[in-house]
Amino acid sequence: MEDAKLSERIAYVKGRFVPETEANVSILDRGFLYGDSVYDASRTFGGQPWHLRAHIDRLYLSCRYARLDPGMSADEMESLTMELIERNRGVYVEGEEFRINHWVTRGGGISSAATHTHGAHTLVIFTLPMDYSRYAHGYREGVPSVVTGVRRIPPECIEPRAKVGNKMNHVQADFQAQEAGAWPIMLDMNGFVAEGSGYNCFFVRDGEILTPTDYNCLVGVTRTHVIDMAKELGIPVREMNLTRYDLLIADEAFHTGNSICILPVSSVDGTKMAHGAPGPVTKRLMDLWASQVGCDWAAKSLAAIEGC
Repeated sequence: MEDAKLSERIAYVKGRFVPETEANVSILDRGFLYGDSVYDASRTFGGQPWHLRAHIDRLYLSCRYARLDPGMSADEMESLTMELIERNRGVYVEGEEFRINHWVTRGGGISSAATHTHGAHTLVIFTLPMDYSRYAHGYREGVPSVVTGVRRIPPECIEPRAKVGNKMNHVQADFQAQEAGAWPIMLDMNGFVAEGSGYNCFFVRDGEILTPTDYNCLVGVTRTHVIDMAKELGIPVREMNLTRYDLLIADEAFHTGNSICILPVSSVDGTKMAHGAPGPVTKRLMDLWASQVGCDWAAKSLAAIEGC
């Protein structure tokens, strides 16, 4: 196991620490068969976990909603995660950033396993290196975004505040946006802005930050952190119903998420942001975050893909 630790990542799968190449889940697991699962993901700055407990707490809320049992307390989950991170220290170079992933599925061992399977739930924890290739240049010049025809599944069907494993709705929005070389912004069934395919959306108008309410979007840990930073900077924030009109007249915009942190938006449906990307409000938030974690994550991302 020690040799494996130095040569490949270690994962925690159903009660055991194993080399990633030996990590496996049954093809009859309900998470694989039906997407019957919940998950959460956190990240590191300077190689250290950031807001890990907040992500674990949200994971447990998702589990309660989905009627899943992780088989341990949140305190035990946090301790187990820290142990996994330490086991993987020999794989990542000093200061290298990585994602920390938690997955809980319904488990099951036969294809007709009952929905309320007891005592067979699957817990997997694993880490992955950050992949900046898709978005690093966006920190410098912003990313184009488009409003997709694919709508966010309404809360009457699936509660958006729960981070569930079935992401086909978001995948389809991603495909549609990629045809335009852009990042998707999804509306709800009433035509109001909901979220992106794995991130929250913010817009700035006349110095005020506007963002959708939590009725139809995931309440991201990063979203909450950005709102708290805005309050610290004295920037007003309003959660409200936003239409495509509000997006087109915005002065600036940005997406927020666990991996991307704050990603400036250069345009929406071809209309450029009036104050550029990153705009002045977006830049203030990015600078404050970098100072808080002692890591210029935007510059680090660019350096990683440009070989600086």
